[in-house]
Amino acid sequence: MKISIITPSYNQGRFIEDAIQSVLAQNYPDFEHIVIDNCSTDNTLDVLKKYPHIKWVSEPDHGQSHALNKGFCRSTGDILGWLNCDDFYLPGAFCAAAGALQDTNTDGVYSDLKFCDAEKNIVKHYRSHRPARLLSLFHNFISSECFFFKRSIIENDISVQEDLHYCMDQEFAANILYHNYRLKYLRTCFAVFRWQGMNKSLDTPPLRAKRIREGIRIFNRHNGLLTIDEEKPFSRNLYTLGRNLLKPYRLFLKMTTV
Repeated sequence: MKISIITPSYNQGRFIEDAIQSVLAQNYPDFEHIVIDNCSTDNTLDVLKKYPHIKWVSEPDHGQSHALNKGFCRSTGDILGWLNCDDFYLPGAFCAAAGALQDTNTDGVYSDLKFCDAEKNIVKHYRSHRPARLLSLFHNFISSECFFFKRSIIENDISVQEDLHYCMDQEFAANILYHNYRLKYLRTCFAVFRWQGMNKSLDTPPLRAKRIREGIRIFNRHNGLLTIDEEKPFSRNLYTLGRNLLKPYRLFLKMTTV
């Protein structure tokens, strides 16, 4: 099964070579690596030119979500993956994912995630758990770096929502689950997320508020029960309360996952 890796890129020339080399280090027999760059002004293009196997473009886009959809449309693989330009895969990820996706009853597979600092020193291990549709509306337990899925998902018009800029990976996974695709959790680790000081997931008050608003948008799109106003403080507190109430459920899933 051919694997296509999509990497959205913007001014991360310091780190993108680690991402490229981690794909090559998989030693997987049939893959393609597509980089969609948004007119980087640092040394990103110089790095890309060093690797003739990469399919890349550097042109204006409307953000990370738009770049991902462009990459998915250009891809030709049976299995798709999404690797941000400052993150990297761990050895054996492709073989493990492809092996799991040989099962006709599995549409996507994901794993735990490691975190590192800017110099690639591992600082944390995040343990995920088996799929849970309700939880996907409040918490992103499927890390994009550790998610591989079959092409049929994209061909059936599931894409990354381009109006989201902070929680698009959460919505993408929730949309897949709410379309009844079958995902499988593997208790291993496919990739490493790099904390490098410019991440969208930094826990600052302005970014936290933006993520909560987008989380409410995801909830409204998929729950089918009630609508929450993402602009009202009370509604944002209500959504946060829902996240907190589900923490014991998350812990239960982790404790009961083999």
